[in-house]
Amino acid sequence: MKPGKSLLLLCAALLTGTVCAAADAPAKKIVVACCGDSITQGVGVADPARESYPAVLQKLLGDNYTVLNFGVGGRALLRKKDPYSIGNGLNSKPDIVIMALGTNDAREENWKQFGHEFVGDYKNLINQFRTRLSREPEIFVAVPPPIFADRWQLRNVILNEKIIPAIRQVAKETGVTLIDFNTPMLGLRKDFPDGVHPNASAAAKLAEAAAKAIRESQAAKRKH
Repeated sequence: MKPGKSLLLLCAALLTGTVCAAADAPAKKIVVACCGDSITQGVGVADPARESYPAVLQKLLGDNYTVLNFGVGGRALLRKKDPYSIGNGLNSKPDIVIMALGTNDAREENWKQFGHEFVGDYKNLINQFRTRLSREPEIFVAVPPPIFADRWQLRNVILNEKIIPAIRQVAKETGVTLIDFNTPMLGLRKDFPDGVHPNASAAAKLAEAAAKAIRESQAAKRKH
């Protein structure tokens, strides 16, 4: 065989191998960072690793996604009152971020002192995800579930009249997508045993709301 022909065959073999390897390489999974308080963490369910809303969301979205639970109990949105740290969320280099905060800001004393800073603090948190990563993730913000019992100084009236309107304002002004964790829970008092934290049944409904929002967004992207 002539040297030139041998070289061509070798190049063809190498190229074919490269193409096959690329075809066989697993697709990069879409990373979803669930940032929030004890509701995200899974307080209220027997097995957070299987029953928290992020765990159920993983099942609903399937193997093309990696859903990470960065919920921390007791964390608030207000920077001056037990603020949530997004460090772990940033380190995960997410493609999608779900921010579910606001319940712990419904403490009467906290809101009275710092409620006027809520919108600005939320915008700052969103901006950190937008500016501190090499690739800007898609951001969703969730309206918190109802507070069915005034425990731990949490007040549903503050949630309904102050915090939820503020979150809707943030979503509108920043262009992020809103997820409604509140409306699907209305009338489900029995699924919130302590009045604040959802049980497994309610957590699954939160996951369904999140999955629906993500799927709709992904479908819209594919059309463009």
